[in-house]
Amino acid sequence: MRSILKSGGLVLLLSAATLSAAEWNLANREKTLNFKLTLDASVLSYQVSALSNGAETVVVESSPLGIVRRDEAFTNGLAFVSAGKPKKFDTSYSMVIGKQRNLRDRGVEQSFAFKNANGAKVEIVVRAYADGVAFAYRFPDDSGKEITIAADASGFKIPAGDAWMLPYDPVGVWAPAYEGEWQNKIPVGTAAPHDKRGWCFPALFNLRDHWVMLTEAGMDGSCFASHLQPKAEGGLYQMRLPETEETYGVAPQAATTKLPWQSPWRVIITGKKLATIVESSLVYHLSAPSKITDTSWIKPGRVSWSWWSDMGSPGDYEKLKSFVDLSAELGWEYSLVDCGWPDMKGGNVWQLNDYAKSKGVGLILWYNSGGKHSQVMDSGPRDLMDDPVRREAEMAKLEKAGIKGIKVDFMQSDKQYVIRLYQDILRDAARHHLFVDFHGSTMPRGWSRTFPNLLSMEAIAGAEQYWSTNFAANAHTLDTIYVCTRNVVGPMDYTPVIFGNAKERVPHQTTNPHELATAVVFESGLLHFADSVTNYLAAPDYVKRFMSRVPVVWDETKLLAGEPGEFVVIARRLGNEWFVAGLNGEAVPRIIKLPLEFLGRGKYQAELICDGNEPRGFSEKSFKVSQHETIDLEIAGRGGFVLFLPRK
Repeated sequence: MRSILKSGGLVLLLSAATLSAAEWNLANREKTLNFKLTLDASVLSYQVSALSNGAETVVVESSPLGIVRRDEAFTNGLAFVSAGKPKKFDTSYSMVIGKQRNLRDRGVEQSFAFKNANGAKVEIVVRAYADGVAFAYRFPDDSGKEITIAADASGFKIPAGDAWMLPYDPVGVWAPAYEGEWQNKIPVGTAAPHDKRGWCFPALFNLRDHWVMLTEAGMDGSCFASHLQPKAEGGLYQMRLPETEETYGVAPQAATTKLPWQSPWRVIITGKKLATIVESSLVYHLSAPSKITDTSWIKPGRVSWSWWSDMGSPGDYEKLKSFVDLSAELGWEYSLVDCGWPDMKGGNVWQLNDYAKSKGVGLILWYNSGGKHSQVMDSGPRDLMDDPVRREAEMAKLEKAGIKGIKVDFMQSDKQYVIRLYQDILRDAARHHLFVDFHGSTMPRGWSRTFPNLLSMEAIAGAEQYWSTNFAANAHTLDTIYVCTRNVVGPMDYTPVIFGNAKERVPHQTTNPHELATAVVFESGLLHFADSVTNYLAAPDYVKRFMSRVPVVWDETKLLAGEPGEFVVIARRLGNEWFVAGLNGEAVPRIIKLPLEFLGRGKYQAELICDGNEPRGFSEKSFKVSQHETIDLEIAGRGGFVLFLPRK
């Protein structure tokens, strides 16, 4: 016979003779989520439940906890030591970029200490928020001893439902880079197509009455970045280290650090509505505060980009001048000079920079500097940003010339060596007043809070992939998945808004209003407009006017409607102006009823750009609305719309 003894958050399950299990519960401040930690037969596990009107819905079933060092294991043989008191926190901070500039970090934290059979201690640190929970491992030993993190035994057992997941790339010249094809609405527990590699973070699930997203945050360079094992039998997704073959032997798979140490946060965002996921800033809450005291020099903005429409253009001074002119004409802040610029003919990048300054446009320069392991040999400049000495010299030269930012490409690994390189580049770039955009990269893990000069990261199959027939055929669907998955966790350099065709690319099947809508639906501190000067200047005046006024930072973001793979409608506000955009992820027309209750009081002058009569045509309409009205919108197959709503 067993009896149950309760003491605060601790529940002891006792047999007649011995202690068989212990449970601890940490609820969020709203009492809508509960994290249950269990020690049973010397093994730790946890469960996450949603609470509503006395009812409990399990959103993560009993799942394993544990971590392994080379010198000590913390997966079994564990004994309880102590539990700290729950600590409430409520702080505010501001972001340079993001779906919401001013954020409130409000929740509760509690730590639980255990020891293994050798007496070595580990703490499980748990935080509970209104929109999710997170846990991390901490070794409190302050001896300074060097340790190696060899494995993470954590898992996430997801109940039956649907999943949207990205397979982890096989290692190759261009990978891993989080640029595979997202799987659309597959059953929970489906094995990854690359059976030896697994699934990426973030991972999204619909459990019929709740949504769940898994990801990680709070990565400081003392550990590798993780992904998920390929098999998830019974819905149990378990952690996986970077692949052994990543970096081609340059760096080890495990991570070496010193005590004391805390792991990255394992993050579970959850809510009844998909909007809870899309609007969440939990990844930023769980990341270190800004290391940059003065951020006034960091200016997010819109960027003209020549490479997509003409790969040889970075080697042609006159062609690049036309893109600088485009930025000046449309009021965009920057122009990007991509790979090959050291071999520029007809002028050089420093002359181009002087020309851009005369037009009020800043330059961003591209670098092939992902590390010694990079197999991309024929694109320059190479290896100027990965070596500390060369990096310092190059950044000093850029700062003196007034270059505004750098795009660093071909990182292509999640090993600790590369995670440290990201942060070293960001730290040094900040000293030289340079912002950064990473390509060929891992997905964001909250670094734009810690280093606000990180304005964007790729980690997506974006418009560059229009050289693939398969991508062109599925881009309209993928676009609706991205906003609910990858873009939730940080800025996404999709390089959107394609109106025409380039000779190196497969023609896009999306409508042009769909393409225009991606400028609002996708969030990035750098909005790289990817099409040619000719195609942008040929657009109707009202389209050019919209491209001139669309912001890249926001005071507020709302998911108004949608489901990944079907359609999405996003509303974003800056000041008193709302920008609403929708994407149809299906090939057949869709009618959307759009209530305007999210608007403030007063009248708004609505300017609508939507699909026209021609397959790639536009149409426009202007009318007055208020928050009490509903707009009926018909979106073409693969179509979209934008709606500009300034308050009058």
